[in-house]
Amino acid sequence: MSANDGRVTGNLTVEERTTLGRVWVVAWTSGDGRRNRKVLASAWVKDSGRKTSRGAVVWRARDGSAPEGSLTPKGAQDALEDLLEEERKKKLRRPTQAGKTFGEAGEAFVRHAASVGGKRGEVSPSTLRGYRSILRALAPDFPPEMRLVDITLRQLEEYQERLLIEIPPRRQQPLNRGTVRHRMIVLRMILKRAVDLGWLADSPAMKLEIIPQPQPEPDFDVLEPSQVEAIARAIEDVPADDVPHYRRSEGAELVVDQFNLGAMVERRLLYADVIRVAAFTGLRMGELRALRWRDVDFANATLHVRRNAPTSAPAGSKLKAPKSLKGRSVPLIEIAATVLDRVSRHLEEHELPTDAEALVFPTREGGLLDDVRMRKAFYRGLEGAGLAHLREKENPMTFHDLRHVFGTIAVRAFPVTDVQAFMGHQSITTTMRYVHHVPRHDAAAKLSAAFAVDLSPGLDSSAAS
Repeated sequence: MSANDGRVTGNLTVEERTTLGRVWVVAWTSGDGRRNRKVLASAWVKDSGRKTSRGAVVWRARDGSAPEGSLTPKGAQDALEDLLEEERKKKLRRPTQAGKTFGEAGEAFVRHAASVGGKRGEVSPSTLRGYRSILRALAPDFPPEMRLVDITLRQLEEYQERLLIEIPPRRQQPLNRGTVRHRMIVLRMILKRAVDLGWLADSPAMKLEIIPQPQPEPDFDVLEPSQVEAIARAIEDVPADDVPHYRRSEGAELVVDQFNLGAMVERRLLYADVIRVAAFTGLRMGELRALRWRDVDFANATLHVRRNAPTSAPAGSKLKAPKSLKGRSVPLIEIAATVLDRVSRHLEEHELPTDAEALVFPTREGGLLDDVRMRKAFYRGLEGAGLAHLREKENPMTFHDLRHVFGTIAVRAFPVTDVQAFMGHQSITTTMRYVHHVPRHDAAAKLSAAFAVDLSPGLDSSAAS
């Protein structure tokens, strides 16, 4: 037991700081004997002219109301009492099950995520699989039998540092920073769940400085609309080597399998139109999979993005909100509307549903589009269009890059805040990448003209004199 015998105590002082001026500093001792110190708030005080028995200044409130973020002596004392009360509650919440292990905490975290969900609502099956994968990755350093009370802040810091520099087995380089950050966040969430269950008094991960979110690549591949069309046509084309054949009997000549050829052509036409709509509307793969005909407003040239089908979702799965958690509307440009009209007529010709609740891009059986086959078709189309080199770069082109076609063209016609809404970006910083990517060859000429409007009168009068 520490020298304070588990008592929670604290005191206040006023200190002068170079940039902040006078501030309240609180120092307190936790129930486990740890000493803590932090700046509480700006101090709205003045010297009362009196001293304590130890010679310290007795402060009193300045005249007028304390501005937001500042505290009078009474306000500071109230804040101190609140802090100490919270510390006393922590003491009361000291774990009664000190023998609980990291493995138990990990399982409890996954069960809680599966039943209750997270900040974004229901947790998808792929996310739960990801959590279990991270638990397996954590096992060498945080084995299931490790006691929770034995995990320290320094241990967490050293683990994060190693992840950033060590090369895992069967890899040629360390994990990328985004992967490391995600793993450390999940680790922190596991320990927080242990605190919530009373298995830990405090989580050492709460003081861990997790590496920041990596900034997106400043440059990215953007296809021109003509290249998108070339890729789509390459997908539609069925090379002679791919045409299915069969023999009516052993030794007979090969005959074209018209049934399977028809299915292949139909599937390729679907994939080609998905490529076109993805590029000309900026929808994500999951949003394309979840798109229904009630979301297509031909009359008002608008596409409504209401749901998202994660790539892990099989047919019949419950659809989720879009990635941004909010629905949005996207302008339905003429070329995209033409494609969707063609898709609608094609479905009707093949007696597939086109009612309001029907999927825009269904399989033959009416299920969700297979994202793996869709991506393979896109990569095959890149090769067929003579753009295979875009897959051979250090940062190879992916299906998701089709969104950039819409984004880079949209910023030429709309304010960046409108494009942010169209794309469903949570941060304007993400949208600004499109602004930086669009060449402004006429920028100097436009700026010269703007300066000339103001400078011309002065230049004319100088010339006249």
